[in-house]
Amino acid sequence: MKSVYWDTSCILALYVPEAISAQAATLAGEENKALISSAILEYEMTFALGAKEARGEISPGAAATVLAKFQSDLQRGRFLLVPLGQDIKVRASRIAANILQSHPPTLLRTLDGIHIATALQLDAREILTADKRMADVSLLLGLKTGYLKATL
Repeated sequence: MKSVYWDTSCILALYVPEAISAQAATLAGEENKALISSAILEYEMTFALGAKEARGEISPGAAATVLAKFQSDLQRGRFLLVPLGQDIKVRASRIAANILQSHPPTLLRTLDGIHIATALQLDAREILTADKRMADVSLLLGLKTGYLKATL
């Protein structure tokens, strides 16, 4: 069975309050196996948590505490992180070339392109993200997208 691929935006919401935290928790609870993402997740979590702490969105010292919880979950097998190999690098480069040649050109951040390339390389059945641009590009490339957005 094909897996769901998790973008950092959705995994971060499992650890700190976000508008999509309830949605992400429900979807994570429905998974009976490890959540799949790219190995870049570890670095993105570190930077995102540090930025949240610097902006005052989480209390001082919370970034280290949350990161330790994430690392513990990683060690316990809650996540399966896919290495950033040459195959994914090549696919990400192709994605960049394709979307930049579209009319109008579609802009995508580098790490989002790596996430999409990883999901495509894994033949994931769906990619979960809270990033609208990433969701749009994923759909453009034929990948089913679970776009989590805040509901009022």
